[in-house]
Order: sequence, then structure tokens, then C-alpha cells
Amino acid sequence: MASREVRVVIVGCGGMGNLHAGGWQKIEGAQIVGCCDTRVGTARAFAEKHNVPNVFKEVRKAAACEADVFDVCTPNNAHAPAVLAGFANKKHVLCEKPLAITPAEVVKMVAASRKARRLLMCAQHMRFDGTSQGLKKWIDAGHMGDIYYARAWLNRRRNVPAWGAFLSKKASGGGPGVDLGVHALDLTMWLMGNFEPVSVSGIAPCKLAKIPGIFNEWGAYRPRQMEVEDFAVGLVRFKNGAALTLEASWMMNIHAPSEAATWVYGTQAGAKWPSLEIVEERDGTLTEGKIANAPKAEGHEAEIAAFHDAVVNRKPSPVPPRQTLAVIKVLDGLYRSHKTGREVSLRQETD
Repeated sequence: MASREVRVVIVGCGGMGNLHAGGWQKIEGAQIVGCCDTRVGTARAFAEKHNVPNVFKEVRKAAACEADVFDVCTPNNAHAPAVLAGFANKKHVLCEKPLAITPAEVVKMVAASRKARRLLMCAQHMRFDGTSQGLKKWIDAGHMGDIYYARAWLNRRRNVPAWGAFLSKKASGGGPGVDLGVHALDLTMWLMGNFEPVSVSGIAPCKLAKIPGIFNEWGAYRPRQMEVEDFAVGLVRFKNGAALTLEASWMMNIHAPSEAATWVYGTQAGAKWPSLEIVEERDGTLTEGKIANAPKAEGHEAEIAAFHDAVVNRKPSPVPPRQTLAVIKVLDGLYRSHKTGREVSLRQETD
């Protein structure tokens, strides 16, 4: 089966759709046979750029196209309908993050995937970056001991995305918590090897973005359009007693244009991503070092290659839906915690 052609339909022809198209075009045996966008002009321009033969405006018609893979790159609130349409037409589905706005939507997707006997994968590209793969290999070799705590953040300085549907609560489900936090959270839980969160406490306020005339490096927008938070922070507790703190911001007064890091702590060692610095004790000696042989892989291209390999060779989803469900539970719980002012239990959430 390794030589079988895989036919792909890309749904959502904006920035992420074009990025995914570039990834598929680098895979021998993969062909983009269709594209879909409610903006017909955008879809036609995409088709011309990537030499795509079939253009659709409606997801339902795109899902009926003769293809193997539905690659969903739409705004967040359109993920669930597109994914379900793909499974209804027996397609394997790759979907951009966040997989869905609510845990209930993820549960429906998983059920549809099982019924169709097709793969479902959330495009968490940071897992597939070479630095991430290198650190994960080192952790899985047992060097960390019992991982009991992690810190994760993905913060930007005055970088509110002033285009598309990012500022709409209905369309996106949230601000940087769901836009950026989903990356940091998924990567960190994956590095920890822990997808059993039991509670989350957090806040998700809008502190800077509604200030009239505030400078934004990514262009002007109307503060009244800001329906979501510009900052989110949370504390996650896990079944085994471990904890994780998460920060995500579009508009933080920091020195660098953006900062992304995950620090993981175990009983035998500590490690940092993406610097790959490690601290460990061996034979009574505390040692500082660095992982030097991490793979040279670009995350977006590697995630698409991994999904293609799973489809062709009938392997499990490279990002198991159960893990994605745990991530969405945490983010949903963080927003509910902000609203109620209380810690939210995740133990009773639907599995």
C-alpha cells in the first residue's frame, strides 16, 4: 500500500490551507484534488496557485468529492461540521487546531471516526518539530524519573491577529488561550506523557486589547470588536498528582516579539524546550547539558507526512483523539473557571 496515491481535499483556503497545501505537495503519491471555501474568489485563487482541479463553495459537496483525505483548515467554529461531513463520506480527516471548541464536539467527531473506520488527527504541529521529537525521545528513555511539574507559555507582544475571525467569540471560541495555549498545552502534556487532567483553575481576561488607540504590531483593529481574552493563565492538576501551569497571550509587555517555552521537571532531571537544555544528577554529580542530535524537521510538513504514512500504511492516528479530547477539556475548563471564579473539576467530563 505504500505506493498508493492519496487524494486530498483542503477545506479552508486561507493561510493555513496554503501552508497545508505546501506540505502535501512535498509528499510523493499525494495529490490535492479539491479545495473548498465559502469565499469563491479565495478558493479559485487557491486552485490556480496549487493546480487543484475541483473548486467547491459548500462543504457538503466537497465531502462528496472522490478523495481519501479531508484536510480542514477553516475557522474554529466550522471545524466540527466539516469533520463530520468528511466522516459521513468515508474520508480520513486531518483538522487544524483546536480540533473543536467544546469537548462535546470532539466526542461526536471521535464517534463519527469510529463509525466510518477512518483516521482522525488534530494538526498539533509542535509535536512534530525536530526539537520536540529530540526531547521526547530523551524523556521516553527514562531520564526524567517521575515528572511532577511543567511550565508552558506561548506569549506575544502586541500581536493581536487583526484579520479573519480571531476576535469573534462565536467563530473562534476564545482568544490566545485556544489559539496559542492549545499548542503549548498539547506539546507539554505530550512531553509529560500525561493526558489525565482532573481539574483546572484559571483566568482569561482582556487587559490591554480594549484600550483605545493601543499599539498593535499586527495592524489596526477596533477595540469593540474584541470579544475574547488577550491573556489566559491556568493551573492544571493531573490524576497522578502532577501539575502544569499554562500562559498564553496576544498582547503582553515582553521584550521579544514572541516567547514560547516548556520546562519539564522530574525527580531525576529537568529539561527545557526548545533550547533542549537538561539538568540531571548522576552518581552524586549535578550535570548541566544539552541534547545535540535532535532531528531537523519542520513541524507542519512533518505532521502531514506522519498523517499520510498512517493513512497509507493503516497505522493509528499520530495524534490520538483521546489525547486531543483531554487538551480541549482543559481549555474549556479554563474558560469556565474564569467565568465562575472557581476551580473546575474535569473528572465528570464526557469521555
